[in-house]
Amino acid sequence: MKVMTGTGVAQLIAMVATLYVTHRVAPAEWGIYAAIMAVAQFVIPVAALRYDMAIVLPRDDGEAKRIFRLATLINAVMSVLAMIVMIPVGGLLANALGAPQARWWMLAVGPIIFTFAELAIVNYWANRRKRFGVIGTNAVWNQSVTAGGRIVAAFAGLGGFGQLAATLLGELAALGNFRHRLGKDLKSIPESQVPLRVLLRRYLKMPLLTAPNAIVDALRLQGINLSIGLYFSRATLGTFNMAWSLMQVPASVINSAMSQVFFQRLSVTDAGRMFKSVRSSVVRSAIIGIVPFAALYFLIPPVLPWLMGDAYAMSARIAVALVPWLYVNFITSPISNMFIVTRNNGVALAFASVYAAVPLAYLAMTHHDIVQTMYVMSLIMAGLLVCYIGLALIVARRFDTRPRPAGADGTGDAEGTTEESAGEPSGESAGESARNLRD
Repeated sequence: MKVMTGTGVAQLIAMVATLYVTHRVAPAEWGIYAAIMAVAQFVIPVAALRYDMAIVLPRDDGEAKRIFRLATLINAVMSVLAMIVMIPVGGLLANALGAPQARWWMLAVGPIIFTFAELAIVNYWANRRKRFGVIGTNAVWNQSVTAGGRIVAAFAGLGGFGQLAATLLGELAALGNFRHRLGKDLKSIPESQVPLRVLLRRYLKMPLLTAPNAIVDALRLQGINLSIGLYFSRATLGTFNMAWSLMQVPASVINSAMSQVFFQRLSVTDAGRMFKSVRSSVVRSAIIGIVPFAALYFLIPPVLPWLMGDAYAMSARIAVALVPWLYVNFITSPISNMFIVTRNNGVALAFASVYAAVPLAYLAMTHHDIVQTMYVMSLIMAGLLVCYIGLALIVARRFDTRPRPAGADGTGDAEGTTEESAGEPSGESAGESARNLRD
């Protein structure tokens, strides 16, 4: 609850600061910021090759601290490599966006990747040590510093580069706060001397099982942003990214809460009851989501342009177009963990691949009015998610009817690894994960 409360407050702070920024930063400038962040966020989910998730698994804190070091080293190497790659690629991307002045700012992906991924690593350590209050308050501190930096940079007329600096400042402040709050705890634990190469092999299932989904999800999310910037314009990217960011605030808080609750229920659901649990979740989410998403659909046109100003008026129209997609995504979010619990990670990856390929292919073929494009893409993605619901029901039915070994107890031995779409692993699942991920 402390984590969810802190996350909710942090997102509210970010939204308020973003609304101020829309009155000071032009869409084209925000588009530069969005493009650089898209490149960085493609790497961030796998910057530590998912070994950060293994921090919660060992019984021994000393070994967990050793994994902490391993994840940090991998993160540092990946960040440097990304920055080196951006020396030639950054210039090409900046020119393609019509912003050659952004070439050297593209190198900022290195520090951004490292700080974002390192913050995730420290979060896993705090989760292991059950310092949930620290996680929640640090999220608020992170966004407060970022918001202050955004407002100052916008007021000073620093454009998209100022927003980039503010984001990096917020991450550095969060890391500094974590060091202040958790530094003594980390130093007090003697580090295991297990060779790093042994840990790489011992927890190899982390990158093998979870990295593919993370990569596909990142390709979809960041590919959409970059496609809009390349096929339309960086100003169009700015308006789309702003609409997407603001729409994620209410949806993500509710989705996260419902996903965690339903994952806990799925983990103790016996064979024979999975289909009923999934079906009831779909129906319940559909009913719960009708009122808030209908309110968004009808209130966004008159309210959002007033809050954001004339420069981002198109963002309101794009936000309305996204409502069908986000509504069905809200329905499917709680059941996404069902594929993990029933050991159907491959099925989830296959769908995720299609789910990523379709919007990228559509954007490559359609370069009409951005609002019309978003309406059609939103309906297409909503339709794919309806198919996802059908797929989940089929998998749940098969899970209920397949032969079970004598004495098997439902899902107690389910694969405990998590997908990117499932959010951060809960403490309840860590023990079950360990049985499958230890050597």
